[in-house]
Amino acid sequence: MDYLKIILYGVISSIIFTFFTLYFGSWISMFIFKGDAYEMFYHMFTRMGLITLSGIVVTCTIIIVKKINEVNEFLKNRK
Repeated sequence: MDYLKIILYGVISSIIFTFFTLYFGSWISMFIFKGDAYEMFYHMFTRMGLITLSGIVVTCTIIIVKKINEVNEFLKNRK
């Protein structure tokens, strides 16, 4: 497996999710969380956690799918 390529997909998905949360997340959070800019600063850590989690989920999902495909190919060739 090309793990460097898989990690690159995870980083790219994190970057895309970062732009999504920066542009659309601020509008959505204005309706959910009431407050000024100082209070909204505390939600930055929540966003960073979500960004990190999105990259981890994409990376792990790609690895799991590739492993399942390898097992399926092995079982097909075994018969």
